[in-house]
Amino acid sequence: MSQSFVEENLKAVHHQMELACQASGRRREDVKLLLATKTFHFETLQIALQAGETLFGENKAQELRSKAALMQQYNEVEWHFIGHLQTNKVKDVIKYVTLIHSVDRLKLGHALFNRGFIYFCKS
Repeated sequence: MSQSFVEENLKAVHHQMELACQASGRRREDVKLLLATKTFHFETLQIALQAGETLFGENKAQELRSKAALMQQYNEVEWHFIGHLQTNKVKDVIKYVTLIHSVDRLKLGHALFNRGFIYFCKS
């Protein structure tokens, strides 16, 4: 994927976000773009990072582990987990993420809590 293609698409998405914020009365700085990294190679993530993106989401524990390891040199990167998380993968995932979007069962919540992964969201 070419650098110009990624940059042009990011610019278009940010423009749409700006329009949506204006239409809804929200402040643009209160809305973040989370880039889902599924199927994208490290080189594409680097282009997005160079374009100013720092918030990435992955939906597979194994992919998260490999991509986070490749991008650990970039301190400003923040990872979220956005897919179904198996309880046995909790210990692997919490090493890399600041937020898990998909806590869908009590057993998973308990496993996260038992590992010390607690995140309080503003409502």
